[in-house]
Amino acid sequence: MKCNSAASKILNKDKFKLGLSLISVLMLEACGGGENSTTPAPLALNLNAAYAKYVKGGSSVTGTISGYCQGTRIWTLTSTYSGTTLDGKPAIISNEYESDFMAANSNKFCTSFYSSNNGGKVNQVYYDPTSIVPISNGSNPPGTVYSNQVPLPNSVTAGSSGTWFNTITYENSVPTVSGVLTWAVTADTPTTLLFTTTNSAYTYVGKQLLFNSITTYRINADNTLTDLRKNIQPTTLLTGEGDQNIYEVYQQ
Repeated sequence: MKCNSAASKILNKDKFKLGLSLISVLMLEACGGGENSTTPAPLALNLNAAYAKYVKGGSSVTGTISGYCQGTRIWTLTSTYSGTTLDGKPAIISNEYESDFMAANSNKFCTSFYSSNNGGKVNQVYYDPTSIVPISNGSNPPGTVYSNQVPLPNSVTAGSSGTWFNTITYENSVPTVSGVLTWAVTADTPTTLLFTTTNSAYTYVGKQLLFNSITTYRINADNTLTDLRKNIQPTTLLTGEGDQNIYEVYQQ
């Protein structure tokens, strides 16, 4: 809206016999000059710092599993410690533990997917010590190989989004699954934002969708992350029973 044009339309209408004070008020409102016209700046939080605290400090969640699978999941990442990948590159490392308690008569997919670290095996997750992006463990033959990692931004607002990294998973040195993890930030409360990651996995040959795994965190005002929920969407290629939805809701 042009201020001059708005003011002229008011002044040129003879049927309005307005005093100078009222004209001034109307001109301020039309031109956006009133005190109430200021639009507050969007909430901006440091996602990079929040994620770094989340990784380095470790985390643990207990989740109720519902939908296609039923049960309870307890998942823990320890605080990180310095080390190297299996091929000698500098890394910070977190140990991952999981305990799954599935409902009686759970189907084959669910008992395989929620496998409690395969009988107590401890998984290790490797991160770049500077950018805190996940990195490959350097095994030979390879397992899951990360590429195109992009550090999360220092400042995000509702509407921020991007691609975080790509993966290729190998079995017996043969690539079988390709993946991409994207992220998006949406509005939450006046002091918090929601950070949602989407991990999409495809067959390496033919690029057929295997699953989407969508995880939502809250970015708090003190630049920390809180796990909220996850929606896993396996397709019929995995379930053999059509596309499904699994929900995990984490205790707060």
